[in-house]
Amino acid sequence: MAEAIVSAILPELAAIAIQNAREEWRLVTGVEKEVERLKSNLKAIQCELEDAEEKQFVNKRVQYWLDRFKQVSYDIEDVLDDWKTALHKLQTDGVETSSVKRRKVWPLSSYFSFGTQVARRHDIATRIKEINEELDEIAKDRVRIELIKSEIKQPNRSESTSFVHVSQILGRDEIKEKIISKLLSGPSEEGGCNNIPTITVVGMGGMGKTALSQLIYNDHRIQTHFENKIWVCVSDPFDQRQIAREILGGLNSGSTNLQNPISLESLLNEIREKIEGKKFFFVLDDVWSDRDQDWEPLKAAFQYGMPGSWILVTTRKESVARQMDLSHVFPLKQLPDEMCWSIIAQIAFTGENSDRRGNLEDIGREIAKKCKGLPLAAKTLGDLLRDKQRREEWQNVLSSEIWKSDFAQDIFQPLLLSYYDLPSTIRRCLLYCAIFQKDYRIRKDELIQRWMAQGYLTSADNFGRELEGEGYFKFLAARSFFQDFDNDADGNIRSCKMHDMVHEFVQFLTKYEFVTEKDVHLTLDLSYKKPRHLRLVAGPKGFPMSINSTEKLRSLVVVSLPDNGITNEALQNLFSQSKRLRLLELRLLLQGAEGICCEIGKLIHLRYLCLIDCTDIKYLPEALCELRNLQSLIIRFCPLLKKLPVGIGNLINLRYLSIERCRSVTYYPKGIGKLTSLMRLNRIIVRADRNDAEELSIGDLQHLDLLAGKIYVELEGDAIDGDEAKRAKLHNKIHLKQMYISISPGIKEDEVVQALNPPSNLSVEIVDNQEDWIFRTIIVPLQSGQLGRLKTVISGSSEETAC
Repeated sequence: MAEAIVSAILPELAAIAIQNAREEWRLVTGVEKEVERLKSNLKAIQCELEDAEEKQFVNKRVQYWLDRFKQVSYDIEDVLDDWKTALHKLQTDGVETSSVKRRKVWPLSSYFSFGTQVARRHDIATRIKEINEELDEIAKDRVRIELIKSEIKQPNRSESTSFVHVSQILGRDEIKEKIISKLLSGPSEEGGCNNIPTITVVGMGGMGKTALSQLIYNDHRIQTHFENKIWVCVSDPFDQRQIAREILGGLNSGSTNLQNPISLESLLNEIREKIEGKKFFFVLDDVWSDRDQDWEPLKAAFQYGMPGSWILVTTRKESVARQMDLSHVFPLKQLPDEMCWSIIAQIAFTGENSDRRGNLEDIGREIAKKCKGLPLAAKTLGDLLRDKQRREEWQNVLSSEIWKSDFAQDIFQPLLLSYYDLPSTIRRCLLYCAIFQKDYRIRKDELIQRWMAQGYLTSADNFGRELEGEGYFKFLAARSFFQDFDNDADGNIRSCKMHDMVHEFVQFLTKYEFVTEKDVHLTLDLSYKKPRHLRLVAGPKGFPMSINSTEKLRSLVVVSLPDNGITNEALQNLFSQSKRLRLLELRLLLQGAEGICCEIGKLIHLRYLCLIDCTDIKYLPEALCELRNLQSLIIRFCPLLKKLPVGIGNLINLRYLSIERCRSVTYYPKGIGKLTSLMRLNRIIVRADRNDAEELSIGDLQHLDLLAGKIYVELEGDAIDGDEAKRAKLHNKIHLKQMYISISPGIKEDEVVQALNPPSNLSVEIVDNQEDWIFRTIIVPLQSGQLGRLKTVISGSSEETAC
């Protein structure tokens, strides 16, 4: 994660150097040297970060060093964000140093504004210097703790073999029989590896893929059915020659090509000779590489085997299964709690009498639930409990959270392998999921927006960051970090969950950066933790009036119980301290107030604002429109909210505006038409009968050409103004795919479509004027300018999930 932070910082520092060279945007004299010094230190440390990431779990000094460096890296990001925000304000407000010289008369208020800008720039330069001094010390310390310039390597991987105590592998009989039945079924016409079919067993680390393969490999039916049986632990890095040598060693242990340096061509030629006309069964365990060029030479050699030959592959990555043979993929599922208990008991009570088991079984069955279906977790806990004789000791294991326990690293070792296989940029995205509660249903689009708010997605192109985030999500999903997917009608993932063990794993990796506090009374002191991301859950004691050490928070998620809301005074205190927030999610009852306090306007770094179940609020303050960095505004289940702020058009960087189940909102302000960066707008109310001075009109959509996906439009008025509809310029909305329109009783359906004249790529559907979107009539445009055909359908309500 630290390496990803540095990789993101270095280009920003280069931008400072370029911008500072322009006289009108200069910081202060001499800052160029400090910036160059900062870049030099970061580049020097960057080389050792991978080594530090790996050593931190076995060396406390390295962990302390890495934590110090992360804190400083965050401080650098904060300074850079201050600089970009100040620069953006100068550019948009027109306050330039060069213009001071040109003006003979300058209003007094403008002099104060200019003075503030100078003071802010000087503060930024001073902080860069202070950070450099701290970074100098960190750079020196890396020598003392003997960090090395590391090629990207990973924790030691144990090499698997085909040997196993079959009686010790429990819970996989059903899938074992399915796979063996497939292997014995005779020649297959479906060939993944050039007519040699492949069975791929896919699952997250610790799920028991290797154990299942060992069961299959050692089954007497397999041993007698295949003439040649070879087990190869492939692992990572992928080495074609080593794989070929191991296969050849199984086929011909006396081959002279096993020891001598020899070309891949020679090895594959001898393999081809040995398998030609023979039925073989190869197990390729722990495969990580999904690159075609790695597998093509091996596939070409395997094709000479006799029909009826098979290859069995185990992997954590769905992309490997796609590369091999999608027709024979077996996802490995979690074991039931009962089976996890059987594994624990088998290990913990080896050679014991039944009395001890009977005394501990009730606690043991509860402990088994902590395994969350992972056989490896059950084995690790069984080993741990074997030496614990007393109920109190077992009770301590039950009451401890795995990610905080002494045995956490043993359980998480397989996940660490998967984690270190991720690019550093994607590791940050995975770790951010620690902000969610366990078993939380995560909306994919909003997860990507959260990554964007934290600066994890850096593409400058239109939709570039969204596509980057989509790629990262798919990368993680293909490696089993996400599960329980919910798909839309087109098969696209809408939401997912994390396996509980994966969630505990990311908490284990981020325990100093992501903090959850529950049921805190009066005062909360975070000074000893210094978190960057906080989830605060108000319990029966209510919400704390004072929270210390929130100055450097990047994310704040506040959740209150229905009967224990937060006062605006407490919220005001929180905002006044937490000025570096990039993400704010409030799911709470706001006691004694009809609106969010104006102090929210001081959170100038805020990119993501989400309000859910704020049942008391009737308005949003105009101060919210000062948040010029805001990219996502999500408001959900706020039934009394009557209107959006008039100045919303000032949110020029807003990309997502989502308003759901806010039934008291009767119109949208005119300023939304100025939000030219807007890409997603789920619901909107517009005047159809006129170009209104205050309310948003249909024609005000004319400049929102980046709108994409689907949009629900409520047309207000008793007629549709043709000129206004034409001004919307729907033909320019090339990314917009579907528009649902509800109309007032006085407006005719065919008039709407004729007036809007949607392009052929945009499907327009007329629906009832209800927020649950019960579809009544679908209008499918055939060609631009043509009405299309009418079709009556029935549909259910739209899905609701938490933000």
